[in-house]
Amino acid sequence: MERELHVKIISCNANSEEVCASAARISTTAGDACAIFENARENPKNRALIEKVLASGHKSLIEHAVFTLALRDVSVFVEQFFIEYRLASFTVKSRRYVDFSRLGYYVPSDLEGEDLAFYRRFMDGLFEAYGDLLEAGVPREDARFLLPYSFHSNFYCTMNARELVHLLGEIRYGRGREVPELQSLADQLTQQIEERFPCLLSELRQDSAGTSPAGNPTPRCSAQAPVYLSRREAGTVSLLNAPPEPKKLLKAAYGIQHSGAAEPFSLEALLGSRRPRELEQLAYSFTVSGVTLSGVTHLVRHRMQSIIVPSIQSVDHSRVILPDTVAAEPARLERYRRAVEAAHGMVLQLCQCPGLKKYHYYFTLSGNLMDVMTTMNARELQWFIRLRSCTRAQWEVRDIAVELLRQLRQSFPELFGRFGPSCFADGRCPEGRLSCGRMSEVLERFQRLS
Repeated sequence: MERELHVKIISCNANSEEVCASAARISTTAGDACAIFENARENPKNRALIEKVLASGHKSLIEHAVFTLALRDVSVFVEQFFIEYRLASFTVKSRRYVDFSRLGYYVPSDLEGEDLAFYRRFMDGLFEAYGDLLEAGVPREDARFLLPYSFHSNFYCTMNARELVHLLGEIRYGRGREVPELQSLADQLTQQIEERFPCLLSELRQDSAGTSPAGNPTPRCSAQAPVYLSRREAGTVSLLNAPPEPKKLLKAAYGIQHSGAAEPFSLEALLGSRRPRELEQLAYSFTVSGVTLSGVTHLVRHRMQSIIVPSIQSVDHSRVILPDTVAAEPARLERYRRAVEAAHGMVLQLCQCPGLKKYHYYFTLSGNLMDVMTTMNARELQWFIRLRSCTRAQWEVRDIAVELLRQLRQSFPELFGRFGPSCFADGRCPEGRLSCGRMSEVLERFQRLS
C-alpha cells in the first residue's frame, strides 16, 4: 500500500512574529513586557527587525515561535532522523500496539525497472513474514523486528523555530543532504514557512560551501550469513563513568539549595523533595552494545540525555535479534529465519545495483543491532528507571534499565538502592487496571537486586 509522504505545520503559536519582535526589543527598549508587545502589534518593522537581529548572530528570539508538525506516511528512517533532535517533542504511532501489516512502505520515486522490482520483492517479503508471525501468535512488539526501515511512520513533532532551522540545515547541508525523502519534506516545510513565518527564510538560505560530499554509501555486512543474538546476548550495558564522590556532591548542592535549613542533608529528604535538582549534579555515562533499532527509539525518547547514536547508514545488516517468543516454537523460528536470511541475501546483492545501493538504509531491519552511548544525570536516571524497569515496559529496554540499575547500585548503593519501578520507589503502582498484579514479586526482586 503506497501513500504520498507529507509534512504539514498543523499549529503555530498566535502572533509569533510580534512575539519574536518583542523579544528582539525588550533588552534595549524602555517599557514593560506587556507594553512592548502591544507596540509590536501590526508594526510593519517587525520582520526587518527580526532579520537584522538574526543576522547579528542572536538566535534566541526565534525560540518564542513554536510549530507542531504532522508527518504522514514517511519512512521510519525519517522518524529516526527527526527524533535525534533533543529540543523537540515527539509522539509516534506505537509498533508495540498497532498492526503495521497494511500501513505500507516508502518507495523512492526514481526507482524503475528491475531495481524497483527488486526493492518491492525485498519489502513485500518482509511484510508478508511480519503478517505470518502475527497470525502465528507472535506479539507485535517482537514481530516488528522484521519490518524494514522503509515502513511508514506517522508522528507529531513540536519544536521552536530555532530548532526547526537547525533541522532543515542538517537536511539541506548535513547528514540528510543525500536523502531525497528528507529533501522532499524540507521543500514542503520551506514552502509553509514562507507562508506562515517568512522572516525565517534568510536563516534557511545558508551557505553550503565547505560541506564535504557524503559519498556513495555501501551496505555493511560483517558476515555472509545472519548472526542471531538472543535476548541474553544482546543489550549489554557497561557503566563507563560515575562521580568518584557522589554523596559529597549531593551534600554540597543540597546546602546551596536549602541554605539555612534546620534539617541536615539526608537522602530521604532529598528524594522526598518535589524538586530534587541536586540529583542533576551526578552524571553517569554508559554504553549499550547490541540494541535493536526498535530499542533505540525507546532510549532516545528520554529527552534529557546526551546520546550518541550511529547513522542508520552504518548499521551492520548481518546482526539481528532473535526474540524468545520466536525461538520458543519451531514453526515461528523457521519463518523468522527464512525471512531474515532471504533479506540478508538480497542485501549482499546491493553492491552490484548502483541504483539501489544509495538507498540501502531502507533495507535495514528493525531487529538489526547497533551500539549506543549516552550520559544521563541521576534525576533523569530516576525517571528512566522508574518507567523502563516496570513490567509493562518493552522487554528489551526493560532489560537494559534493570542491568543499568544493578551497576549503578554497585557504584552508589545508598542512592540507587532506592531507585526502581514506581511500585518499588513510591510504594504504589500508577498503572491502574493495566497493573501487572505482581507488586509483591516485583518489590522482592528489586530489594534483592545488586
